[in-house]
Amino acid sequence: MESKALTPEKHIQQMLHTIIENAQSIISGQGKQSFGSLECFLGHILEYRDEKRFLTEDWHIRTPRWLGEYGNTPEEEELLADIYRLQAYIAKKLKGA
Repeated sequence: MESKALTPEKHIQQMLHTIIENAQSIISGQGKQSFGSLECFLGHILEYRDEKRFLTEDWHIRTPRWLGEYGNTPEEEELLADIYRLQAYIAKKLKGA
């Protein structure tokens, strides 16, 4: 039986897709607290994906400073958790950490 395991790059692309979808959902929602910073983050993460920055030395994702602070919505907390999981995966699989 043939293995359907994803390459690290494809897995990262899937994780980025989830982060982008979740950010877009939060931006379009009524309960957001971002005041524009999440829209800026979305632009950053789209560029990060398109330029495959996870393959470069500049692979860290810059998140809005407020993300992860007390008072975030559950969706914002999940978005931050997805970002942390992605960065940990990149560090392990591509950077040898």
